[in-house]
Amino acid sequence: MRTLIVGAGAMGCLFSAKLHLSGFDVTLFNRENERVKWIEREGIQLITVDNEQVQAFVPVIYDTGKLEKYDLILILVKSFATEAVLTELKHIVDKNTIVLSLQNGVGNLEIMQKVVPRADLGIGGTGSGASVLNIGMIAHRATGVTNIGFIEDRQPDKYLYISEMFSKSGIETVITEDVQSVIWTKLMINVAFNSLTAITRLRNGDVLLPKAGESLVRELLTEALEVAEKEGVEILYANPIEDILQIGHTQIARNQSSMLTDVLKSRKTEIEVINGAIVKYGKKHGISTPYNELMMALIKVIEESYPKQIER
Repeated sequence: MRTLIVGAGAMGCLFSAKLHLSGFDVTLFNRENERVKWIEREGIQLITVDNEQVQAFVPVIYDTGKLEKYDLILILVKSFATEAVLTELKHIVDKNTIVLSLQNGVGNLEIMQKVVPRADLGIGGTGSGASVLNIGMIAHRATGVTNIGFIEDRQPDKYLYISEMFSKSGIETVITEDVQSVIWTKLMINVAFNSLTAITRLRNGDVLLPKAGESLVRELLTEALEVAEKEGVEILYANPIEDILQIGHTQIARNQSSMLTDVLKSRKTEIEVINGAIVKYGKKHGISTPYNELMMALIKVIEESYPKQIER
């Protein structure tokens, strides 16, 4: 299966390296910048969960004119870039192309349906996590399960192959029939950790160690779960709050959230589609979401004040 991975951030590099090292046909696509030029020359340096360093010389494309046909296009850019990126790619998409998003937040599926309606669309959430250590080096920090689902049952054999391909590469993956549950379950993880770790500048596990940190996570999740219930979405955990806390202490404890990385690099975050999504749907259903509103406001203050922030 020819696979195009879109986005050379931590997760794009992780999937690219893991698939390439396992012998699968994978190409990385990103706009031309210093990082992709480095990867093109030096490869992706991956620190594994066992703390071993490996090198993956993944083919890189940054010129849309050089793109060909791919069986799978895996979208791993920031949510606010989804529409622009898919617009660039739609000339290589037909009804047999599987376009799979493993992005954070909600709303990516609707964008995909608008921009590439002919494609065979899938959506999912990954429990794997990675951190960028330097320009060409990433560390695999979290090893949770990746859940994927597909909008229509067009190519079931290919869906199974994708899950097996990811799993054989060391990214355990399962297929679910309830796509919205996949999206909202991953959203719960993001709601719990992303904004709070970005504000405190702590790793996922460390933010839970103070009692106040765990208490804030519980409040954020309580609001989010009430909203999800009103939306009629089933979360894929038997006991969501306790299970997510346990995941935070174990599977993703060492991970640096993507929102924390964005704040450290003075970049735009995905707050609007994470805590902001809970606020939006809360208003739709008349549900009060003060904790998520506060997190969104604080991140907005940070984003709008990067040049004025005091350095240590």
